[in-house]
Amino acid sequence: LAELGTSFNEMAASVEELFDARRQLVAWASHDLRTPLASMQAMLEAVEDGLVEPERYVPALKQQVDALRVLVDDLFELARLDAGVLSLELLEAPLAGVVRSALDGLEAEAEARHVALAARIDGDPTAICAPDKVERVLLNLLTNAIRHTPSDGSVAVVVEPLEREVRVSVEDTGEGIPPDSAKRVFDHFWRGDRSRTSETGGAGLGLAIAHGLVEAQGGRIWAENVAGGGARVSFTLPRR
Repeated sequence: LAELGTSFNEMAASVEELFDARRQLVAWASHDLRTPLASMQAMLEAVEDGLVEPERYVPALKQQVDALRVLVDDLFELARLDAGVLSLELLEAPLAGVVRSALDGLEAEAEARHVALAARIDGDPTAICAPDKVERVLLNLLTNAIRHTPSDGSVAVVVEPLEREVRVSVEDTGEGIPPDSAKRVFDHFWRGDRSRTSETGGAGLGLAIAHGLVEAQGGRIWAENVAGGGARVSFTLPRR
């Protein structure tokens, strides 16, 4: 009876945590949706009242629509991951090309922020994975690293083949991870800054999506600080 009572208490605590997480998810998603919608409404009202010419706000409106599209796509991806309905076609694929493609996709943003990008790949490793999802993981990790790296800093992708798996790491020379946040970096809507503004730091879904995609491919993912400054986010993929 004592063991049964303990099990019920643990179950009740888990259910409470689940409901708390869902409440926070709804609250944070609502906040990040309201911000671009309020901005778009203000611009449209200004145009409707004849205060400005429509052409002036077209670029800004397009930017807000793009932000909404990215947020909705991320929420849909998270819902599929949480529900376990994401279908992946795993195959043995080389990782060098995936890494290069991800770096090329963020080269312009890195140059604008004066952050150097690099890749250190040991040989020509292959892994059992879905290459497009691995690239999505890398894009999310690299975007996060670039945004937390100061000007004239650097971000590198390191690929190391191990005995039974391949380890891929994204290292930066930024401010590192706060000690009390090491276990929360993969939470939904987590951001390193306390202001939680979506205008500069994204919606805070990138690392959560990366976590789900890596585990869906049979890998592990974790974050840690680098000796001498900066952060490192590593994940593994199984080999043949």
